[in-house]
Amino acid sequence: MGILDKLRDKLKNPALAELVKEQSLKDLLVKREFRLSQAYLQREFLDRARDEEIVEFSLALADGYGEIKGRMKKRMLPFAIPFSATFTIQGLEFSAARKCVFLKLEQVTPIDLDWLTKKVVQRIPFLSCMGELITCDLTRVPRMAELFAYRVKGINPWDFIAMKELSLREGEIVGRVGVII
Repeated sequence: MGILDKLRDKLKNPALAELVKEQSLKDLLVKREFRLSQAYLQREFLDRARDEEIVEFSLALADGYGEIKGRMKKRMLPFAIPFSATFTIQGLEFSAARKCVFLKLEQVTPIDLDWLTKKVVQRIPFLSCMGELITCDLTRVPRMAELFAYRVKGINPWDFIAMKELSLREGEIVGRVGVII
């Protein structure tokens, strides 16, 4: 059993332990790279947004863009309205004050209805929408909020981590991190 396996077994924080199970701790430490799978994102983000109005909600990630598909049921209509939206990563802010990912809506089909976009975004509490720009506040994502609140002898280790790059790839999000000294 290697040191990384021992470290993984000793994790006390359940959120951190769950996140480590999703990816290779060795890649994070050696390559300074992390990967979030499409299945993890579906489970942590989209499945939490389903309710009686949003009856289907799925995510597909490809090289450079992502696509969300779903169906929304309205009381006055006898059928569910299908929708699809493609997005790209517009930017990233990962500082001690704020940890956000900015997504840009590229195309919403069958028609771009602001109320539909706002309804979907409002169902996910850590997302906010302003026009075509959607902001994902990572400090409000349930499991990630626990990670960012974690302290080691009163010091937040995330204040010494910089996210250098975030990209969408086939079936996953890949990020590169660095250490601030």
